[in-house]
Formats: sequence, structure tokens, C-alpha cells
Amino acid sequence: MNGYHDRLAWIDLTKGAVEVRPIGKEDFENYIGGSALGAAILARLTDGNTKPLDAENPLIMMTGPFTATKIPAGSRHAVIGLSPLTGIYCDSSSGGSFGRSLKNSGFDGLVFTGKATKPIALLIDGDKIEIVDAAKYWGVNVFDCADVMTADFGKQISTAVIGQAGENLVPMACIAHDGRHTRFAGRGGMGALMGSKMLKAVIIKRGEEIKPPMADEAALDAAVKELLAPMKEKLKMFVTYGTPGSLPNFNRLGNLPINNWRDAQAGDISDKINGMVMAETIQVKRSGCRKCPLLCARVVEVPDGPYKTDGVSEAPEYETLGAFGSLQMVDNLEAIARANELCNNYGMDTISVGATIAFANECYEKGVITAEDTDGLELGFGQPDTNIELVRRMALGEGKFGKLLAQGSRKAAKAIGNGAEEYSVDVKGLEFPMHDPRFSWGHAIGYATGARGACHLTSLAHAFEIILTLPEAGHDEVQDGRKAEGKAQFVNDAQNLCVLRDALVACNFAMLNNAAKLTDFMNWYNMITGRGITMEEFLEIGARGFALKRMINSRFGMTRKDDDLPPRMRTLKKVGDDINFDVPPLYPMLSEYYDIRGWTEEGRVSGERVAELALEEFA
Repeated sequence: MNGYHDRLAWIDLTKGAVEVRPIGKEDFENYIGGSALGAAILARLTDGNTKPLDAENPLIMMTGPFTATKIPAGSRHAVIGLSPLTGIYCDSSSGGSFGRSLKNSGFDGLVFTGKATKPIALLIDGDKIEIVDAAKYWGVNVFDCADVMTADFGKQISTAVIGQAGENLVPMACIAHDGRHTRFAGRGGMGALMGSKMLKAVIIKRGEEIKPPMADEAALDAAVKELLAPMKEKLKMFVTYGTPGSLPNFNRLGNLPINNWRDAQAGDISDKINGMVMAETIQVKRSGCRKCPLLCARVVEVPDGPYKTDGVSEAPEYETLGAFGSLQMVDNLEAIARANELCNNYGMDTISVGATIAFANECYEKGVITAEDTDGLELGFGQPDTNIELVRRMALGEGKFGKLLAQGSRKAAKAIGNGAEEYSVDVKGLEFPMHDPRFSWGHAIGYATGARGACHLTSLAHAFEIILTLPEAGHDEVQDGRKAEGKAQFVNDAQNLCVLRDALVACNFAMLNNAAKLTDFMNWYNMITGRGITMEEFLEIGARGFALKRMINSRFGMTRKDDDLPPRMRTLKKVGDDINFDVPPLYPMLSEYYDIRGWTEEGRVSGERVAELALEEFA
């Protein structure tokens, strides 16, 4: 297949053995790559009895046909496995240099099975793969680990490492890439899965690039070059300020979470912690994924004061500014940058960590827990120092309360009891990202039905309800965020698009402001592979991947009862001076959505739909 090496490295950590196997044309054509192909491998290796930290749960790192090409969105890879946080299917996408380096080494992906008995790392040097001792790296944080590995293996390396959170099996631990210029496979606890296998790192030496064949590389390069200038123009504001630049507008629209999702707007906070303020204060320079021309990220440093950072590090993105800022009623940008740095260095998901702390703050405020329960900490909103201390305790598993919060808000709420569940804002155990389903009824459906739980990347609904269109699926106009009619069909189509994005593997940001469209993705894919597939066939691959992820979750008893929103989103309207949002009418929209998907009323993929999508193998 053009666009692929057809080489997948299988690493049995129990035996210490490495085997290179082909993937096969059928899997490439049915699932493309990334998380969809990873889901197929995961489904073959697990069943409904597999636990996330079992040796049988594989850790899968997968590239796609866009990886390591000149496509601006082509510096990503996907990580797939059963989630230590939720217990069900999980995928997490990351940028940086790792995916590009993996593909350029001549491999389409890595599948880790089994468990090592001592800390190890995987070293990839050209066509050679070696399991090496990693005792010297165990217990070392993300930043220092990358520095030591650079000293040991040279500057021309790409790394995927876990920090102390992953080693401690914290269920919200992530996998970090590229040291201080960190890119994360962030959600769902893939770092804990990696830690359970005693796998501290994957190290790739960047040498001579091994390129897969392409059907028409010249046409691809020309098409990308033609789109690049208008893409940069459309994304000019985004590139200048990154995701943090959207924070004031999201506050104005009513999309920003405030005070653990209780309040409508907080302009006094959003005006102090956004991308424009960051650029004028703590920002050092812009940064981005390897060989991406957009450079949408930035590096920051707090040189002195109570929130002094340990040198430069990647800046907090919008999600982190929400999780440690407006959600916590914190308006100190330097404090948020410090909390972000600590999460990065320990290797933890800022969304789940921030959301879980906000949950704990409200429990404390309502008297559900007291200082006796919190190991003496006085919690509360607007207390950045307490947040920073909790980050440390959660990562290191310090104290009874630190260990409890490290399990995530759903498990913590169940352990606390006494009505604590009302203050946990999650779906299927995954804490909400910083986009409000009362603003976006598309996200109400998307969060409820997303394979890994509450995830804005499942559909990107808020973007389609502000500026994006999807004409290839018949959505020529921007969606009305709070209109139920047609919402189920739109979410179905948007989710199929997002599965395709994660299979290719592409970056969300290329689609912003309609800079690149689904038609561009399809044309680029055809230029790479030579398949010449139609839009209908392309979208069917997305539908197949989405259905397969649902079928994996069905093995664990996930049904309609789990496709729900937390109490706060079902009972509390979002009302303020400028906005008045009702709670989303989820249940009737969900029934319509099931019909469109070809699922039963219980939320299972029907036998007829299984046959239509050629998924009988997994039924």
C-alpha cells in the first residue's frame, strides 16, 4: 500500500522479544491507520474481561498516511488502549516529533504486550529495535529524563516518556514527548498503562529518513503548497495567539466553564488569563510540532516570584487555562503556568487534574468533606497555591486525599458519597473538557456517546456551531448551537469526520476557520495511496471506526444508560447577564441519533449495521 511501510513492531515485554509483522492491505483499507486501526488491533487482543492494567491490555502507538508528509497537519500519532481512568476504550493523539520520527524509521506503529519485571526502554535506531535497561531513568521527571536521554543518545532523538505519575499508575497520567517542548498523549491515562508495563520510554534516534512509497508525491506537494498560503492567512490570529486566544470569546459566547460549571460568565477572569495577555507577559517565543509551518504553540517562563517556573516550558493551552483558571476562579496567569508546568513535568492530564480539583473544591465548600478528610488542606475556589500543592500530592500519591483525587472525580465522588456525585462533571469517568454542552447541544450528544467519554474532539461540535461547515456531508451552514432539529444527523457526520482525522492522523487545527476541508483530506489521501475513493467511501471508513469503538465498549457493558450527562448539565441552566441557555434535550436527540447510527434503543450496534460495515469479526 502506498503511504505505508506495512511494518508493525510487536514488542512482547514479558519475553523481551521484538517481531516485525505486516499489517495487511485489508486493514489499511478498512481502517486507514491511527486510532481506527489501533481499535481493530485492540479489539483482537482484548475481551470484556480485560482490565486496563492487565498484561493483556496492549499499548499501541500508531501513525497514519499523513504522518511525516508535507501536510501541515502531519506530525501526529495516536496512542490506543483500555483506559486506566475509565476502564473502557481510549485513544489519545499527540503532536511533536515522535510520530514523524517513528514513521521515518520505517515503522507504521508499535504494539506493546505483556509486562517487564524491571524498568526498561525501547530504543529504535534505524531498522534496529532494542530493549534497554531504564533503571537510571525511573523516578526521574519528564524534563530531566529528556535531558539525560539526550546526553546518553545524542540530540537527534525523539522521545515518549512517562513521569512519576505514570510510574505511580495515576489513572490520569499521560505520555510526554520531546522534553520541555512537551506534546502529550494526554487523556484517559495512557501514561499509567505505559507505567504498568514498566516501560519508562521509547527513544527514537533520528537518522536517514525511510520514506514509504506514494502514488503521486508531486501532486501532493503541489496541492499542499497551493493551500498553505491561504491556510496561514485564515489561521493568522490562531497562529499568533494559539488556543489561549479564544478564551475571551468563549467567555462572551457562554462556552467557557466558570466556578465548576455553575456560573455563566467571568469576564474579569478571562481578561487576565488569555493568549493576548500571555503574549505580553510570560511568553518567550512561539513553538510547534516538528516541521509544521503553523507553529501554533508557545513557550513561557515565569522568571521570579511565588510561581517561578523551572526554566522555560510549553505554555498552558486553552483547556488548561480553563481547568486551572476559570473553572477554579483563579485569575493569576503565572500561577496557572506553574500548575501547567508541574503537570507536564510529572506527566498528568491538566484537564482531568484541574476538573477533579474543582470537584473537590465544591465538595469542601458544601461541607461534604472537611479539612479532616483533606489531610489538613483548606480547599476552596480562587486558591492557586492549594491547587499547585494538590497537583504534587496527586502525582506522587502523597497522603490519603492525594491518592483519592488521583483516581479522578467519578471514583473520588463514589468513595466520598454523601451527594458528592452531583459535583463531578464527567461522562463514563472522563472529566469534561472546557466546552459547555449547554452552549453546544452538539457536544451534549457527542460527550454522551463519545467512545472515551466526555471529549470535545469526538465531534468538534462547538467549532461547527461557531464557524465551521461540513458541506461534504450536507451541512453548508454553521450549526445553531441550541437547536435540536437536525442535531443528531450533524453529530453523526461530524463524529465520522473526526474518526477519519484520527485515522489519517491529522491535526484539528488544520480545519479551523475552514482552512482545510474534508475534501482536501480525501484528495491528499488519494494522492498518497492512489486508491481513488469517493467521499461516500471515505465517510464510511469513519462510520466503521466509530462503530468498532462502540462495539469494544459494549463488551464492558456500556449501553444507553451510560450515554448520559452529569447532573449539573441535566438540571442547571446557564443564565447570566448576556446569556440564557437551557439544559440540552438529550434523550429525544439521543433516540434520533441511535436510529441514524443503526444502533438499538439500548445503544448497541445492530446486527444489520455490523454487516453493512463489515465488522462481523468483532461482533
